[in-house]
Amino acid sequence: MKKSFDYIICGAGASGLLLANAMIEDSFFGDKKILLIEKGNKSINDRTWGLWDNKANVLDSIVHKSWDHAEFIGKSFKKHFLLEPYKYKMIKAIDFYSHFLNKVKNAKNFEYVNASIFEIVSNSTSNYVSTSIGNFKSKLIFSSLPKNNKNVFSRYPLLHQSFIGWTIEAEKDVFDEKTMTLMDFDRDQKDETRFIYVLPFSSKQALVEYTLFSDKIITDEDYEKGIKEYLKKKGIDKFNVIEKEKGNIPMTCFPFKKSNTNKLIYIGTAGGWTKPSTGYTIKNAIEKTKEITSLIKSNKSLEHFNKNNRFWYYDLILLDVLIATKGNGYKAFSYMFKRNNPIRILKFLDEKTSVFEEVPILLSVNKVPFTIALVNRLAKIIDRIITKPD
Repeated sequence: MKKSFDYIICGAGASGLLLANAMIEDSFFGDKKILLIEKGNKSINDRTWGLWDNKANVLDSIVHKSWDHAEFIGKSFKKHFLLEPYKYKMIKAIDFYSHFLNKVKNAKNFEYVNASIFEIVSNSTSNYVSTSIGNFKSKLIFSSLPKNNKNVFSRYPLLHQSFIGWTIEAEKDVFDEKTMTLMDFDRDQKDETRFIYVLPFSSKQALVEYTLFSDKIITDEDYEKGIKEYLKKKGIDKFNVIEKEKGNIPMTCFPFKKSNTNKLIYIGTAGGWTKPSTGYTIKNAIEKTKEITSLIKSNKSLEHFNKNNRFWYYDLILLDVLIATKGNGYKAFSYMFKRNNPIRILKFLDEKTSVFEEVPILLSVNKVPFTIALVNRLAKIIDRIITKPD
């Protein structure tokens, strides 16, 4: 065994670095030995993160741009709205990595290593990480590396939020730089849920993403064709592609937390921190890291910290609907935004609404597919209860 630490964090992505930062900022962890392991060098701008927020958070110093206005575009309507009390904030990965890795490297109680992780061994007698440069032992390990859960994944709906984004520079003024596009469904859905997401940086420059909620991944050419079709429809014939990004986020209600123990905690997407119905993760990661550090300080068990709430069940039914209705999945989002105050929808997606506020939202969706999904889900639950062996 090479070295021993109080805590090991596996992966320097969003969740790993936010957890590391939470520990750096809290004097409780000042005398603890902490190791952060990452195989990559995190020196490229490989993605962007977006979130709507109505309060200050640890990302504010690195926000690349924020917007006070947003729009939602369905097939037959368009809704432009003021985001107040929210702002939509965008963070570039390169700024995120640089900022938080610099804090880690300057923290006296942290050690940062570049290494490939071969295995995490966590049982009654051992708790260590096996890497390309040796083994590291710890009392508590946090891992953003997904555990193999394929054998039981079939019990829960799974979609991929996959996308390709281009940051483009047009030759003429074509974008409203004050307004971001949350979802634009005005396109052929092709038996999936497809939309365009736009973050304008100026009247000529914007990030344009073509996004799918689907059970399969299409070719890069198909995503890029979708971007080109959108730009052509906007009258943008001449432009330069400045940057490209690509991603695939699992949308599932799979209970990742069941893999947690008092010695090994899965974080980020691997820990079920991704909002199943939207694919947003980074805002949840900020809240979850606060919760984790608070539980550690109070000496409480971490094994079941990520508990299900009623929003988990809402997400479960929505994923069932998106899978069952295929190319009509856009209707669920369209009805919600058309028939409700968009700010309340954002609050609902943030899981901050009361039951009283949620009732009109739940009643505003296309009721037939949601009723069918609810009945089918209840039937599956009852069947598992009946057939479950003693």
